[in-house]
Amino acid sequence: MKKISILFICCFLCSITVVDAQKTKKKDKKSKANTEITLLSEQEQMKNSGKFIDAVKERLLGNIDLAEKMLQEVLLVEPSHDAAHFEYANILLSKHQAQEAILHLKTAIQLNDTNIWYKIMLGDIYNATQNYVESEKLWKTISDKHPENIEYLYNYALSLIFQNKLKDAVKIYDKIEIQTGVNEEIIYAKQNIWIHLKDIDRAVKELEKLIENNPNESKYYLQIADLYNMNKMSDKAIPYIEKAKKIDPNNPEIHIILYNYYLSIEKNKEAFDELKFVFAAPTLILEEKVKIIMRYFPLVTKNEGYRKEAYALLNILIKTHPEDAMTWSVYADFLSQDNRLEEAIEAFEKVISIDNSKFVVWEQYLSLLFETNQLDKAYTQSKVAKDLFPTQALPYLIHGIIASQKEEWTIAIDNLKEGEKYVYDNPNITLQFYYYLAESYHEIKEYKKSDEYFEKYLSKNAKNPIVLNNYSYYLSLRNERLDYALSLAQKAIKLNPDEAIYEDTYAWIFYVKGDVEQAKIWIEKAIKHGGDNDPDILEHYGDILFKSGDNEKAKLYWEKAKDKGNTNPELLQKIQSTIN
Repeated sequence: MKKISILFICCFLCSITVVDAQKTKKKDKKSKANTEITLLSEQEQMKNSGKFIDAVKERLLGNIDLAEKMLQEVLLVEPSHDAAHFEYANILLSKHQAQEAILHLKTAIQLNDTNIWYKIMLGDIYNATQNYVESEKLWKTISDKHPENIEYLYNYALSLIFQNKLKDAVKIYDKIEIQTGVNEEIIYAKQNIWIHLKDIDRAVKELEKLIENNPNESKYYLQIADLYNMNKMSDKAIPYIEKAKKIDPNNPEIHIILYNYYLSIEKNKEAFDELKFVFAAPTLILEEKVKIIMRYFPLVTKNEGYRKEAYALLNILIKTHPEDAMTWSVYADFLSQDNRLEEAIEAFEKVISIDNSKFVVWEQYLSLLFETNQLDKAYTQSKVAKDLFPTQALPYLIHGIIASQKEEWTIAIDNLKEGEKYVYDNPNITLQFYYYLAESYHEIKEYKKSDEYFEKYLSKNAKNPIVLNNYSYYLSLRNERLDYALSLAQKAIKLNPDEAIYEDTYAWIFYVKGDVEQAKIWIEKAIKHGGDNDPDILEHYGDILFKSGDNEKAKLYWEKAKDKGNTNPELLQKIQSTIN
């Protein structure tokens, strides 16, 4: 609010200045704007000034359109009103009309070159629109007139940096440093420029200023050492590391620098020894340790040496930060990557016991329970996850799938329908919802809804042989849309040929259609491809043989189906009928 009030007062004073100038009743020949000063009566002057003030109030209240209309009226009467141009530029900028705003600001500056706020706003717009050439010109002009203002010099340096005039920017930072003295912000800015220009010696000289200013601060020595390490100049790093050790021998960050140093000279054993010190230091930030350990993540399954190192560091991490959820989460990730799934589950349970608020952890945990077939626990825990994260789809999906496997069809459908609402931009999960809803609705004989979800699935993925097979088989059981069912079954066979289950479905649809000859051809293919061990396929073969008049052979295959575990009452009845 304070800044707004100051701006309002500044603008108001500007308007008074213009009005006073107009009392001369002359054309301002010195004005760069070359704008005709309109002769106004005292009453008109007061009325226009009042309208300007009201327009500013409306803008500050957020009534932009009304403020814009009023300012247009002010400028129509008094085009040389510099403060009105400035206010109008504010409105244009709020409407993302930056170029138009620039024109009005230029006019305001030409009319009143002494108002710094006009120039600052124009400079900010130049930066925002990446017009760094004009930005440089403007900030140079401003900083030349106000060399004591550090903020203007910062903006000037920024405009130079964006044009890659880096050495010129350093000169501006030097001017700032003369006023402020040696400080980290300026030193680090210059250091980064010299690093970008690959002039490491000059970057080091900047950091050495910090050491001169505060010789007992170990972090500056370590920063120089790290800079040398990163630029393959490790021999120059040692004196700075030794100096830091003398100042602060218990500083764990020294071990990080030594770790980088030994890595740079390919002394891997020494580097790893330093890393163990780093991980054992409780004062070092855990996040930094995690960044280091994650370098091992893609390597644990590829290199036994790296795998051992990773677990050694993880064990140290657990001892050092045993009550931090991040520690156990990282450990669980490594165990999962290493296919130690049971241990990973235990680690994720430790994470949840410390902090159960991270859905990404629950996502991995539930997925692992499902993958390891711990369905009872997954069923229970997915319910907990639903309560904690009621707008996340995965817990509903897992709960729904397991409910369907338990033949709790109503629970399955309720969860799947609810979870379906919360799927965003994840086609794979969407398809799983469709499939299990289709299967669940089929089981409770709501065939219309079942078919709708099968069709939804196929509209997004028509190349899943399981879905094609199941949908076509269900249609054949109902003796509905058999030609369509046959086409679906045929697609499944083309996608996965010589698969007994798909060939059996194809044969069965022919059987239902009354084409016993084709049914027999395809059922025999199914038998050949492993169907002789499937009790359902054996029963179907018997049915087809019986339909073709071969009763004895039909009975033989029905008996085989029974021996393989088919306890279908209808099968037993068929066997009995052939005996009679």
